[in-house]
Amino acid sequence: MAENRKEQILTILKEKKSVRILDLSKKLRVSRETVRKDITEMEEEGLLKKTYGGAVLDEANTETDYERRRVENEEQKSLIADRAYHFIEPGDTIYLDYGTSSYALAKKLIDFEDLTVVTNSIPIVNLLIHSPGIQLIILGGNVRKNEDSLFGTFGLNNAKEIFVDLGFFGCAGIDIKSGVTNYHMGEIEISKVMLHHSKTVILLADETKFGKSALYKTSNLDELDIVITTDVKDLEVEEEFLKYNIEIIKTEGKELNG
Repeated sequence: MAENRKEQILTILKEKKSVRILDLSKKLRVSRETVRKDITEMEEEGLLKKTYGGAVLDEANTETDYERRRVENEEQKSLIADRAYHFIEPGDTIYLDYGTSSYALAKKLIDFEDLTVVTNSIPIVNLLIHSPGIQLIILGGNVRKNEDSLFGTFGLNNAKEIFVDLGFFGCAGIDIKSGVTNYHMGEIEISKVMLHHSKTVILLADETKFGKSALYKTSNLDELDIVITTDVKDLEVEEEFLKYNIEIIKTEGKELNG
């Protein structure tokens, strides 16, 4: 019932850009306290921003639906995935984070032999579930329907018990001041744990992610080992990143070490 209300609230928000709690209470035929609770939870999920007496759709921090994002910059994501693929060796255990960049890498792994993949992304699970050479470990949790992902305490507790050789992470933005950021608080809590449980942390981020920030912080820059990207257009920004001893691998250029 609550999920259905949230979907209705999101539909109304996408149409009107802002809503009042009183109006939603009447329209949905529930108490104002119930609407307030829904809106608070939706803000925690990065779906909207609370205002006095209501909520707004924050266009700067609203992610597009997963299927739509998966085809955005598809060629660039494929190039990044090609580079990432070469870090993986038979016998490795890897973590594939939420997001479409990780999905692009998963597509390269379908025929990989002798690999363990840990993930909480349902699209990645569906992609690799019948691959005979891959052992899948699903962390589990609550389903986030608009992203086909799993989050919450159950998955978080499982993540605390798992360690991997390589962790591949996506992001909504990467910036000198804010670090690596993403949209959903529940998802990033699991990402944070797996980031610290990865021997090598690799961020997959095309050039459009640089200089951008989303709602919630996943990591500081100094927690990254490698960033694989298409390019870094701003030389000063690139130099700042190298100060953190991050290896930057560009699909359109040479590898740079900090």
